[in-house]
Amino acid sequence: MQHKHVILTIAWMVALCAQAYQKESIDITVNGQQRNMVVFTPDNKTTDMPLMIVTHGMNQNPEYQYEHDQFFNLVDTAKFVAAYLRSDGNTWDIGGTKDQDFVLQTIDEMSTRYGIDRQRVYWSGFSMGSMLMYHCMDKVQDKIAAFAPTSGVQFTEQPWTRCKKAVNIIHCHAYADDVFKYEQYKIHEYVENMAKMNQFTTYIKLENYTTGKTGDKEVWSSDKNGSVVELFSYRDGGHCPDAGNATEIWNFCKGFKLSDVKELPKGEAKPAAKVEGGQMEQPTKFDPNFHIYLCLGQSNMEGNARIEPQDRENVNPRFRMMAAVDMPTSDRVKGQWYVAYPPLCRNHTGLTPADYFGRTLVERLPEKIKVGVINVAVGGCSIDLFDEDKKDAYIASSPNWLQDFCRDYDNDPYRVLIDMAKQAQKAGVIKGILLHQGCTNNGQKDWPERVSLIYTRILTDLGLKAKDVPLLVGELLTQEQGGACWLHNSVIATMPQVIPTSHVVSAAGCPGARDHLHFTAEGYRMLGRNYAEVMLQLLDKKSKKK
Repeated sequence: MQHKHVILTIAWMVALCAQAYQKESIDITVNGQQRNMVVFTPDNKTTDMPLMIVTHGMNQNPEYQYEHDQFFNLVDTAKFVAAYLRSDGNTWDIGGTKDQDFVLQTIDEMSTRYGIDRQRVYWSGFSMGSMLMYHCMDKVQDKIAAFAPTSGVQFTEQPWTRCKKAVNIIHCHAYADDVFKYEQYKIHEYVENMAKMNQFTTYIKLENYTTGKTGDKEVWSSDKNGSVVELFSYRDGGHCPDAGNATEIWNFCKGFKLSDVKELPKGEAKPAAKVEGGQMEQPTKFDPNFHIYLCLGQSNMEGNARIEPQDRENVNPRFRMMAAVDMPTSDRVKGQWYVAYPPLCRNHTGLTPADYFGRTLVERLPEKIKVGVINVAVGGCSIDLFDEDKKDAYIASSPNWLQDFCRDYDNDPYRVLIDMAKQAQKAGVIKGILLHQGCTNNGQKDWPERVSLIYTRILTDLGLKAKDVPLLVGELLTQEQGGACWLHNSVIATMPQVIPTSHVVSAAGCPGARDHLHFTAEGYRMLGRNYAEVMLQLLDKKSKKK
């Protein structure tokens, strides 16, 4: 028994050693008044460390806050400074500037003492500490790169009406919060208003998302200004700071810098600028050397990353796209072929894997081969949207923004894909199908069977044979790249067991965006080339068999 006690004692001491950090109480003078904070720093400090400011709840203190949120467990490995501010009395000044000045002067103090990186300053708060954050948000945007409120909103104010810049924010809130009740305080609507302010272009909801807690994670991101708004609504918790959110908050915040925070446009939105449409003569006869690929999925296939100047240059006329919807900003008409300048999906979508898939094929294939893509994708959708038997009920139960996307496809994206494909078959040969979807169905074990049903129906409707038309399925953003849905890659890996003519396309090493769901422009270029490499190998094998 004594031996067991010694082992436990040693284990406890090892655990303490693993938590290598330094803690100190620091007093500073703000507007003539002494204020206090508790600061955690890495055991081995470096210059240019990020700073996380933390504000506690009403009738609480830094000690209560850090004992529960436990950011101190991260400071040594992640190399950042955590400063827990102490309120003057039991409350924060959520109507004036007293504590706003405290926050701003804390940044100066941490810069003087530790040489923190002023480009990477973040603010996390709990309950009334979050109320203070929302109250100050528009006035501290030139100092704070990302915000992380938990379990509280400033219900008497609407910060989205005051902010002049886009806001990066992750809000964590328990469904069962008994103080800031989820429905009573309209938490979802409050956070969504911040996303609307940012002019979000992409939304996705991850059900049963698991980090330290389990719940629903919603992400609104904007390719106009690079901003991200996240809402993590979790089930196993109440009104209390929670260590289960610490890693989630840090992983979100650490990707932002002040230089990333963009001004919001003033006044009325300007009409979208015209982009290169790639007008060309329409094919008038069938060409067996015109290889056509059908592309479908959700936001990663739709295209989330901003199209960069290099992506609009030197597009080989042998690479073409058929517009699946009217695209006024590039003078494209549904059902017509164009040189494949991006965007390839719809107006205002971004770079997709299909872009560099096609470019790579025409670079590597003989000059006589032309390549065409038809891209039908809807950001945030479940695979059920492409199931003819389920799509009506799915659309009816979907949020308004997704219903708006579906209306572009006459509320039947699958049928639009088939109709466009039948028209395309008059000009060329369908050689493959590219799928990138799964975030909304993250980890669902029956996903391959649901994909199989859709794949089989496509083949049947178009009179194709599986052996002639492989299915290329792209991985989601990997765990190594910080992907929020990396778990689904293990499901994607089982696809060849369900569909023998399916092939997994690796996303390893493809850089991810800050929302941990999408890829950067370079990530899409790499992923597109990976799709192409898989297809080129299949084409090579087929040619050798002849």
